[in-house]
Amino acid sequence: MGEVKKLQEFLNTYEGEKLPVTGFYGNMTFAAINRFQLKYSNDILLPWVAYGLPNSKSATGYVYKTTRYKINAIVCPENQSPKPMLP
Repeated sequence: MGEVKKLQEFLNTYEGEKLPVTGFYGNMTFAAINRFQLKYSNDILLPWVAYGLPNSKSATGYVYKTTRYKINAIVCPENQSPKPMLP
């Protein structure tokens, strides 16, 4: 299964989104990731403020280090790895 499909399934299952599981990272998936990032902004966005993100309410819509880390922490909390190094 493609990574985008896994992401869409995660968002539907854990975040209550109603995304079609297409494997296409379009506007709907982008917006759902923005909502996810804002919901967990202290964990996902705040660490990036020191590196140039305007503020912790500036969702990016991209699944990068801290977003991926938070997804993994939700899905597999017992297998949590160390927090990612930034930037």
